[in-house]
Amino acid sequence: MIKKKATPKIVRLEQEKIDNSESTNELWRKQLLDALKNMKLQKFELFCRGLLKKMGIEVDDQIGIQYVADGGLDGLGYVRSDDYRTTRVALQAKRWQGKVSSPEIDKFRGAMDKYNAEFGIFITNSDFTRTAIKTAREETRIITLINGDQICDLVAKYNYYVEPMTTIV
Repeated sequence: MIKKKATPKIVRLEQEKIDNSESTNELWRKQLLDALKNMKLQKFELFCRGLLKKMGIEVDDQIGIQYVADGGLDGLGYVRSDDYRTTRVALQAKRWQGKVSSPEIDKFRGAMDKYNAEFGIFITNSDFTRTAIKTAREETRIITLINGDQICDLVAKYNYYVEPMTTIV
């Protein structure tokens, strides 16, 4: 009679720990995305402005704070790249159900021109169409696109309304 070799208990525990860690990570990401989807528009815009501040962008306190007739921008900020170079950056935040399409990118680029922004950041809780991604990379003013998954990554990286926890098993 041949005996089956038992899987070592330590290996099973390690696998359970990895599985549990991954499911915990996915759970908080899903909760964050659900919360963003259900936020009021104004709160989502404030959330995005705050995230950019955490990322080191000096966000203007006047431009883009209106919710009606805001000139097509949800914020304007300044990024200092070294001792003598400051860049003007425009912000657009869209709490969206479906994917953001290229006409939205074009509208944003027009608003960027009005404020003479050198580049733009377009944030959505959802995602972007392929044509929107292509449109954002065209012309002289590049637009950085941040989708819902990337928001989660940035929230974790910059500890924006979250705190890392160490679990000892």
